[in-house]
Amino acid sequence: MLSFSVPDSTPNKNDVRRSRPVVEHTPDNLPPINERFDNLLIAPARVSQMMGRRSPGEVAFAQSEQGDARRRLLHVEKVAIKNKQLQAQSEASLLDRVNAELHQYVFELLKDEIDNTEVVLTSVLNLSHDIAPLLDILSVRATSISRIEPHAAALPWLYDDLMSVVNAPKFRRKDSKGKVIPVETLRTALSFIGIENLRLLLPAMILRRALPKITDPYPDIKNRIMQFAQSTGLTMRALADDYDLPPHEAFTAGILSQLGRCAVSRLYFKAFEQAQIALLREAEIAKDTEQHGAMAKVQPSANYLIAMQQEFSEPLTARLLEILQFKRLRLALPFIEITENDQHPHDLTELYKKAKAYAAVRMLHQSKFLNKDEIPLALHKTGFVRSERDILKSTDIFQLPLIENPPLD
Repeated sequence: MLSFSVPDSTPNKNDVRRSRPVVEHTPDNLPPINERFDNLLIAPARVSQMMGRRSPGEVAFAQSEQGDARRRLLHVEKVAIKNKQLQAQSEASLLDRVNAELHQYVFELLKDEIDNTEVVLTSVLNLSHDIAPLLDILSVRATSISRIEPHAAALPWLYDDLMSVVNAPKFRRKDSKGKVIPVETLRTALSFIGIENLRLLLPAMILRRALPKITDPYPDIKNRIMQFAQSTGLTMRALADDYDLPPHEAFTAGILSQLGRCAVSRLYFKAFEQAQIALLREAEIAKDTEQHGAMAKVQPSANYLIAMQQEFSEPLTARLLEILQFKRLRLALPFIEITENDQHPHDLTELYKKAKAYAAVRMLHQSKFLNKDEIPLALHKTGFVRSERDILKSTDIFQLPLIENPPLD
């Protein structure tokens, strides 16, 4: 039986994550940048609270229930996720104990499902092995619409996504009389969009299909994951030549870097609902009204979700991309090397690690969660040198650089 017990909520310097570098607080005693970003991916309001930006009457993050949960999280990740058993704190409140019991159940459900990579790919993310040949053929320098079409046709869901794009104002074509040409066939859609645009759009559409859909009470998760993936991918694409990498490969690796996070997020919210229903039923059968009332109040926890994302996301991304068996693209490579802590990583891995750090800094800056005096050091710590940062400074990493009215194939 896996243990997911609740530790003492008193802050403890030893309860830091072993898997992540320790980042000291700034002189203003702000939370570490990596913690701010982890929470930004869940809900910006959490970061505001962590930074002390609160309305009158609100308590500080460190004093709040979320702060207590955050401290429990650090211990849970170190101890419970590693399958070690702790004795529950005897004086813990009923709600705390019920929350811990429920999340122990959630963890067990999630762990069982996450081990079956094929099921995660097809049933959790709703993707298929057909995405590999499609992305592979896009990487061929002399590819053509006629070569792309059969692979795109193998993904039935892609038709509707492409139609919504090609019939939008950006890609509409007009006939000699100035009338808009409606697009109804896959071949025409691919041709009107153009190969260079498809190299950007298709990886993004694949990730968008994998995004979690129902994440209450944190509805912004899917948007933040998509923004992180896209900004990581565009950062890698902008610097691919400097690392002697194909731009399409670099961009696609960045975009699909969040497949594991998507799967963990989907599984967490599904497992939470299943666990809560099961434990409510148990309390009802036992006629334990106090337990039942507390269990009904428990909501999905951003802190437990963050812990599970940190533990499982990149190893799962590695396994998902590995089973897709790309023939031309080395998409699994960065995540395998990171998971195995390779001491001599490939340039693609190095670029990915720097790009995701850079994307995090840019997203925090965009959301006004970095102080001005923090930015130079934060950018330096990404690992990018000044010349690379100069290139990125003039690159929009939040918007796909699509070409309007590309020449027809």
